Amino acid sequence: MRSIMTFSFFLFGLATLGPASGAETWRIDPGHSSATFSVRHLVVSTVRGAVPVREGSLTTDGSAVPVAVSAVLDATKIDTKNDNRDGDLRGSDWFDTAKYPTITFKSTKVTPGADASSFTVTGDLTIHGITKSVTLAAKSFGTTSDARGHKRAGYEATATIDRRDFGLNWAAKNPAGDLVAGNSVDLTLDVEAVGGN
Repeated sequence: MRSIMTFSFFLFGLATLGPASGAETWRIDPGHSSATFSVRHLVVSTVRGAVPVREGSLTTDGSAVPVAVSAVLDATKIDTKNDNRDGDLRGSDWFDTAKYPTITFKSTKVTPGADASSFTVTGDLTIHGITKSVTLAAKSFGTTSDARGHKRAGYEATATIDRRDFGLNWAAKNPAGDLVAGNSVDLTLDVEAVGGN
């Protein structure tokens, strides 16, 4: 399952770089954030689902591009609108959420992009108890204030992974030899961050 991650939520964190003076820390707002994914089914169709964003943080230092990011998804609540499939995905053949209830990301490097709103984030992605370095292409949508005067920021990010890199090796095939579930997964995460202090 490779995963293209539109990782807007994923931009939150206290990572290994210590925040400089003037740094702001933002927290994820789960009620206005989402993580969705899609995977090919039997080659001919696409199945879509969601994994709730549980928490995360992002550190900025005077620009739209963060200096550190971390995020947590709740794999125990994976939802593809099919109870039987969701049970399989939570089980030992897939995510084994009894042992590995979360999917996490923590940045190790943030690199500004070609314009003020784009950047890439490299970090440690942990799925199914296995951690790999992944680089995501990301974008800032700027900041605004809500009706209560709280500052809000929005981000988006994409990446591609192979599910087998994370020990998700289930490989059933149909009689024609096609994989029931593709190895590539497109994952889209959109998140609002709140505050700044």
